[in-house]
Amino acid sequence: MHIVLFSNRSAFEPSLSFEPPTYQFTRVQGLLAELPVRVLAYRPDLVLIGGFENTDALLEKIETLSAALPKAAIVLIAASPEPAFLLRAMRAGVREVIASDAQAAVDGAVARLQARQHGPQTSQARAGRCLGVMPAKGGDGSTCVVANLAAEIAKNPGLRVLVIDLSLPFGDVELFLTNAPAAHDLADFSDEIERLDGALLEVMAQHLAPNFHLIQTPQTLEPLLHVTPACVERLIRIALEHYDHVLIDLGLDAISLHVLGLPDLLDQLVLVTTANVPSVRRASQIIRLWESLEQPTSSLALVINRHTSGSDLSHSDIEKTLGLRASRVLPQDIDTLQDSLLRGVPAVTLKPRSDFAKSIAAWVADLTGQRLPETSIWTRLGIK
Repeated sequence: MHIVLFSNRSAFEPSLSFEPPTYQFTRVQGLLAELPVRVLAYRPDLVLIGGFENTDALLEKIETLSAALPKAAIVLIAASPEPAFLLRAMRAGVREVIASDAQAAVDGAVARLQARQHGPQTSQARAGRCLGVMPAKGGDGSTCVVANLAAEIAKNPGLRVLVIDLSLPFGDVELFLTNAPAAHDLADFSDEIERLDGALLEVMAQHLAPNFHLIQTPQTLEPLLHVTPACVERLIRIALEHYDHVLIDLGLDAISLHVLGLPDLLDQLVLVTTANVPSVRRASQIIRLWESLEQPTSSLALVINRHTSGSDLSHSDIEKTLGLRASRVLPQDIDTLQDSLLRGVPAVTLKPRSDFAKSIAAWVADLTGQRLPETSIWTRLGIK
């Protein structure tokens, strides 16, 4: 594999080395304007780019390079990029964004590239279905959706359900599920990843019910340094061997985008938007990103959340704008969700007859292939 590191002439000189003859490593220093031409001359398999500001000018040069080298993988080294920049970078052709130029971080990116080139890492033991839930933008309610979706599935005691909170840096899916503290969080799983198996996963996960488990995000920033894309990927793959349904609350960060780019991992991506222009605009960007990652549109589900008759946009307007039919339209139910947050109990458990809970129950019936129970006329009238 030929690896080229293109960096700023004065601001970026990482101490990287790769073992020959497996790797051929070339350092190229130059101005941003020189990026496509200088790198193209080497015809590399992997391009590392570092030492530049996170600007539109950088993305333009990367897009030019990606078009000229369609078979090469581009990895951008950028500390603390904004979510919007991450989305644009992936659309420009960046395969992965890593925050550090340390040898271990770069080696991890190289290993993941090689694994993709050698084909999907599916496990014959995989039994579970993996569902990722992502907001179009912050505040669209995807965390509430994933929590209640998981809780409704777990009402079937024969199904094992795991929720993984990847809404980094500070996810809060537990607020919709429990008031009990967790003994272990995502960083602890990353620390134990080398010896993690089904038994250890069972012990470390927070038990909400015998068949319903949760992995929370760390509550402080320091432990997040232990969480890497490779650790998260391995955790999900192990979980899929031991759970029937793995639901992931995704954010707009580098780790979540890494999960999106794995063609054999997510069975479905649920994109949650609300009926307003900023959310729909961001949803359009995520849909284009999904397509640029060569993921099938059939595995992308659009959910319109908190919809009312007075919403800025009708769901038909949203479908027309995005070119995608909404698979679900969830009603606004402020009182039910506020009670859920105050008590730490899922809305589908607290008020199963609410409009929101009924919408989630119908969704789960389709996901699991289990019909909703018939209700008698007395039940429909509220008479037990």
